Amino acid sequence: MSKIPEEQIGEIPLELKADLDPELVEEFISDAREQLEHIEQGALALEKNGHDAEGINTLFRAFHTFKGNAGFLDFTAVSSLAHMLESLLEGARENRLQINSVIVEIILKSRDTLQRFVDEIQAQITGKKPRAVVNIPTAALKATVKFMIEGGATMVANVAQMQATSAKIAATRPVASAPPAEAPAPETPAPAAGIEPASESDEIPEPKREPSNYVSGTALHAVKVNTNKLDGLVDLTGELLIAQSLIVQSVSSPNVSRHIIARNLDQLTRISKELQRTAMSMRMVPIRATLHKMQRLARDLAAKQDKKVQLVLEGEDTEVDRTVVEKLSDPLAHMIRNAVDHGIEDPDARVDKGKPSHGTISIRAYHKSGNIVIEVGDDGQGLHHERIKEKAISLGFLHPNASISEKDLLAMILRPGFSTAAKVTNISGRGVGMDVVYKNVTNLRGKIEIKSTPGHGTTFTLRLPLTLAIIDGLIIGVGGQRYVLPTHSVGESFHPKSCRITTLPGGHEVVEIRKEMLPLLRLRDHFQIKDLPAPKNEGILIVIESDGKRRCLLADELIGKQEIVIKNLGEVFRTDPMVSGGAILGNGCVGLILDPGALVNLEPHVNELQLAT
Repeated sequence: MSKIPEEQIGEIPLELKADLDPELVEEFISDAREQLEHIEQGALALEKNGHDAEGINTLFRAFHTFKGNAGFLDFTAVSSLAHMLESLLEGARENRLQINSVIVEIILKSRDTLQRFVDEIQAQITGKKPRAVVNIPTAALKATVKFMIEGGATMVANVAQMQATSAKIAATRPVASAPPAEAPAPETPAPAAGIEPASESDEIPEPKREPSNYVSGTALHAVKVNTNKLDGLVDLTGELLIAQSLIVQSVSSPNVSRHIIARNLDQLTRISKELQRTAMSMRMVPIRATLHKMQRLARDLAAKQDKKVQLVLEGEDTEVDRTVVEKLSDPLAHMIRNAVDHGIEDPDARVDKGKPSHGTISIRAYHKSGNIVIEVGDDGQGLHHERIKEKAISLGFLHPNASISEKDLLAMILRPGFSTAAKVTNISGRGVGMDVVYKNVTNLRGKIEIKSTPGHGTTFTLRLPLTLAIIDGLIIGVGGQRYVLPTHSVGESFHPKSCRITTLPGGHEVVEIRKEMLPLLRLRDHFQIKDLPAPKNEGILIVIESDGKRRCLLADELIGKQEIVIKNLGEVFRTDPMVSGGAILGNGCVGLILDPGALVNLEPHVNELQLAT
């Protein structure tokens, strides 16, 4: 084991030198974040099996790499802490130390401290913060590690005592995904023994997670891409150039037949579609990293609540668009937080109910019908239907005499400020979490469903698009305007003469379709389009569906189906709930993409019309 200099045990300030190469620092930050993820997952795995030699070696290599990269850039404060952890794991490799929950706790705490250094370095190198000396306390942490290294034999002999001490450390540590602290409070040095923190001020706040790379202060996201995809992209580019040359030559030559030109255009179309699929596949990344972050969160929450919780993951290799993956962390964290705090019972209560003392939370990801489906379930006490109904009535969301389906009743918990928690804790209970989940999922053009059985658990099902960049769209014409409806929301279309349209006393129109009354929305009137006269054939009726609600739209014509590349329309249309984006159509014109959810929720609602009839 390498000797650690005494001067590196104390506090070491970190200062970014003026002559540092920004590209080298960016590369260090990118690699450091990857190593931090490996360290966290490796530590959690070792907590379950402390005798896993390969797991110990993997963690050792991660800290060794971290130390070497930091030392190359003269980040002594970072390299010295990584060196201490490397020495600790070296003791485990040589069987002088036994990995247990106390050592895992120290590894995780060191990992969080290293991330604080990385975040601070990134903030300064990108100009988000001015250049200044970074003083993140590490002396107490390094003293603890040193004590463990030197007292290894004693530590092995007192595993039971260390397990009890570990529970105290875990109880005072912050939850892994707690809200970030902009200016973390200084850490109070721990006693010389270095095992138990002196007070809550020793906690290391969860650092603010930043994107992996920055260029001139602008976020630059790095994605690992399979080299086979890159090779395929290069090959397709070559084929595209050949097809372009053939078309140019065909058009410029007067003796070339229309058949040859059409054949060359078909070839160009095929290559373009293949190029698009390849380019989109390069944005697809496994959801593994996001799901693994939830393991740390569930572990820390369970320690704070004195509960026993195991997290089961399934479908970690499911690939999703990078943008979707980035926006999934927050809603998943809120659902895990609620499951641990409100869903999973205390161990004694679970045993009294005939359940195992360990609660189980499962996250399952898979592809279905062009979407990604994520199921988050637990085997806890479930949702209390009567309590939800009483709360909804007290908040004015529900009339006392109104009848409501179980699905709509459970959806009440997604409303802002809605909470049935008996008390507010530092984890949840203010009615904010599920509202955040609903907003994030809706912003991703997704849906959320809730199923719960009292006494047996709750399951949240999230259905999200695989990508936010391209959708299948149905193009409709209204006057001289073109609109796009996502095809997944379109049920059917038919001629107005094939059904009965009725005007109700209030002036609202309904369409009777197979004995079902659907509210009618005339798009010409809604968007006030008067540039062209209405078609003589009375247009086309289109049934759309969203969140279990249906509505009938009347358009002038049905133009066709097309893969739509979504374009952001900026601030002008951001306040219009009916429009979710724009697209360049085949004729070069701009078409507005309509939001089915906003259209079906336009008043009057279906149930109101049925009551009126």
